[in-house]
Amino acid sequence: MKRFIIVIALFLLSFSNSYAQSDPNKIQIIASNSEQTLIHDKIYFFAHSMCSSCKDAYVYLHTHHKDLNIPITNMSEKHSLDLYKQCVKKFNIPNYELRLPLICMKDDYIMGWNENSEELFQKALENYLKN
Repeated sequence: MKRFIIVIALFLLSFSNSYAQSDPNKIQIIASNSEQTLIHDKIYFFAHSMCSSCKDAYVYLHTHHKDLNIPITNMSEKHSLDLYKQCVKKFNIPNYELRLPLICMKDDYIMGWNENSEELFQKALENYLKN
């Protein structure tokens, strides 16, 4: 766990804080959560402004699921790192698999973003909305 914290800290220190813009092609990530613990019925989108996969996920969500109004959790903020660690622990995600974005919703998560992620998100969203 120490290695995980060091890697994330070094990653975050190499980038400056940013502010959100409404244009999905110019996304910059802001902190929008102030919770100290994960809320089971909430969708979390952990991201960083310099993460290209995070931008791809954001563009998809902004284009196809804008009505969900999913807040972006800025990984530059300490409380966001704490929430991220809680999500990692909840799903028993091994350190070697950790990356961004991380989307958590109830009993499902999506780590990273690639050509299969849209389908995974749809399935997770269906499960989320059923309950």
